[in-house]
Amino acid sequence: MKVDELRKEIENNSLKNVYLVLGEDTYLNNKVKELFWNYIPESDREFNAAIYDMETTSIATAIADAISAPFFSEKRLVIITHPYFLTGDTKKHSIEQDVNELIGYLQNPSPDTLLVVLASYEKLDSRKKVVKELKSKAEIVNTSSLNESEIRQYLIKYCDEKKVIIEKRAIDRLIQLTNANFSKIMNELSKLIIATVNTKKITISEVDGLVTKSLEQNVFDLVDFVRDKKIKEAFGLYHELLEQKEEPIKINAILIGQFRLLLQVKILQKHSYDQGSIASALKVHPFRVKLAMQNARKFSNNSLKSAYLGLAEIEEKLKTSSQNPELLFQLFLTKYAYKK
Repeated sequence: MKVDELRKEIENNSLKNVYLVLGEDTYLNNKVKELFWNYIPESDREFNAAIYDMETTSIATAIADAISAPFFSEKRLVIITHPYFLTGDTKKHSIEQDVNELIGYLQNPSPDTLLVVLASYEKLDSRKKVVKELKSKAEIVNTSSLNESEIRQYLIKYCDEKKVIIEKRAIDRLIQLTNANFSKIMNELSKLIIATVNTKKITISEVDGLVTKSLEQNVFDLVDFVRDKKIKEAFGLYHELLEQKEEPIKINAILIGQFRLLLQVKILQKHSYDQGSIASALKVHPFRVKLAMQNARKFSNNSLKSAYLGLAEIEEKLKTSSQNPELLFQLFLTKYAYKK
C-alpha cells in the first residue's frame, strides 16, 4: 500500500497488527513514522509508544515490549528501525539479533499492539525465513522513491492542502534543481511555502531565487557549457565552485559520471532502449535518464568520448601530480572546444 492508503486506514481506525515499511525515501519514511506515532494519543505515549534501533537494542527487548499489555490505553506502539538482519548485510554488528524472537511473535501477534518494522532499504533478502514470515504476516507500506509523475501529483495535492498554488513551470524547475530527490524537494517546498505566505503562489521566480543549487546541479550546468563550447562560462563556474570550497577531484568525478551516463544513454538508444529500459539497465533514476536522453541528442558520439577521455586524464593528474586543477580544466576546455 501507499502512504495515502495508510493515512486512510488510520483515519478509519482500521489498522492491522503488523506493518512492514519498505523503501529508501527519507521523507516518506519519516512521514509514515509520524503517522503511526500520532496514532497513539499524546497523553498515552510515555508508557505505550517506543522506537527500538536494532543497531543498539536487541530484538528481544522490542518483542518483550510488544507482548506487554497497553498501560491504560487501547493500543501499544512498537517501532523497529534499522532491521539489518532482514537484508543481505554480512558485516558484523555490535548486537547479534535472534530473529527467532520476531518470527515467534509474528506467528501470534498481540491484538493490542501495533508493531511497525521500518526497513529503509531498497530491498530485503527474500531467501531468509524471517523475511518470508514478515512479508506473509505484515501489511506492507511502500516508501520507495517516487517516479516523476508521482512526485508531480504529490506536490500538487500537498500544495492544494496548504492552500497554495504552484505553477507547472515551478514544479519543473524544483524537480530539476533537486535532481528529482523527493526528500530534497519537500524540504525546499516547505521553505517556498513560508516565503510565499502572503501571495500563496509559487512561481518559477521564487524557485530560482530560493532553492539552492546542489553541486550536482552546478555540474549539470557545467556540462551544458562544455557541450556548447562556452569556455568563459564553463571556466567561470568551475572557478566559482572552487571558491565555494568544493574539491576538484569531486567536481571532476561528477563530471565524468555525467558524461559516462550520456555516452551509455546514447549507445542504448541506438539499440532501441526506451527511458524505462535504460533506467532499469543502468540502475539510474528515470528522471536522470530523461534529462540525459534530452542532452545526449545534442552531442555526437565522438564529442562525448572526447570529453570523457579528457576528464579521465584530468582525474589521473589530480591523483598523481600537484598540477593546478584550474589550469588542467582550462586546458581540457581549450582542447575540447577546438576539436573537430
